[in-house]
Amino acid sequence: MDLLEKCRAYTRADEIRDAGLYPYYPSFQGPSEGGRAVLDGAEVCMLASSDYRALSTNVQVVGAAQDAIALYGTSAAGARLLSGNLDLHEELEADLAGFFGYEAALVFATGYMTNLGVVSCLAGDGDQVYLDEKAHASLVDGARLAKASGAAVREFGHVSPGDLARQLASAPTRSVLVVTDGLFPVEGHLAPVAELLAVCEEYGATLLVDDSHGVGVFGQGRGVIQHLGLEGRVPLMTLSFGTSLASQGGAVLADAKTIEFLRHTSRPQVFSTALSPADTAAAHAALREIRRRAGSEPDALAAAVHLRRALDAIGYDVAGDAGAHVSVRFSAEVTMLAAQRLLVDHGVFTTVLPPACEGFALMLTCTDAHTPDVLEAVIGVFAALRDDLLSHYRRAA
Repeated sequence: MDLLEKCRAYTRADEIRDAGLYPYYPSFQGPSEGGRAVLDGAEVCMLASSDYRALSTNVQVVGAAQDAIALYGTSAAGARLLSGNLDLHEELEADLAGFFGYEAALVFATGYMTNLGVVSCLAGDGDQVYLDEKAHASLVDGARLAKASGAAVREFGHVSPGDLARQLASAPTRSVLVVTDGLFPVEGHLAPVAELLAVCEEYGATLLVDDSHGVGVFGQGRGVIQHLGLEGRVPLMTLSFGTSLASQGGAVLADAKTIEFLRHTSRPQVFSTALSPADTAAAHAALREIRRRAGSEPDALAAAVHLRRALDAIGYDVAGDAGAHVSVRFSAEVTMLAAQRLLVDHGVFTTVLPPACEGFALMLTCTDAHTPDVLEAVIGVFAALRDDLLSHYRRAA
């Protein structure tokens, strides 16, 4: 069998298309604005955007991106190490470090690349990496690269500081990186960061928290670490700009010496074209807007609470109790896909869990743009379709 035979043998996507249930790669026309978007020429309520603070169409954010293109062009046209470093990157890094309470920050071209570049760079021969068993794919892949360099990689039970402590008690080295998401959007709950940190401090391990889904939403915009009162104690924090910062890219925050090491040795940083001027400026403008709004709770959180309670009252199997996400669980893939298609046909767009995830659920994501009118329209559709959506539905265990 040649290398590409596996590609020719792959039929799952076509099978879902033939059933009229294919939910992937939807083609939207224009931006998601006001909690709504246009899909295949029809307006839908958008419940699948990670733009939690609804800043991707904000006048200041859009204007900053446009101004950056006018001044710098469309590309940094080189890796930062050699020729693509812009004052825009350094100004954003300084503000990120100040806002989140770290000595320094380092911007990467994507959020995925951030985690890949940090974990694989910091852990190598003789080190150990412990991941929450439901950590984001970018953290898992970073650990895989670390393993290829000689690191030992293990998982601990999901949100289980006790299991982590049990494993670290018998670890052969204290050169250990512990990795977790700050907020797990699929499950809809926060990581027990304080307890994980206590375990790490007891055993001399280093904790990394990916707070991509907490930044902008919790802790006056500063994320889960601030929300839990742990500012200044978590050694490593990463975030994606593709959520509340309404842009592209990502960053790691740490002490100055760690950032200096990563700047010169992280391969995804050293060998990638720098984040574009427009994306850098947009992320910086969004950060300024989040700082300006720090005194008020995001509307996205209130919207998620309201939607979660309303769907539960109607009879849906709703998961999660934190963040801007609401998961509606189903017992089988076909019922999940059929429910998603039926909702789209009635003007409500949600996402399904990716094929690699456990379980079957529709993911509903709230943003600051989800006004009471939008939410009531969505709840009305779920109520009207209840019998159809639940006809082949049994509550997940």
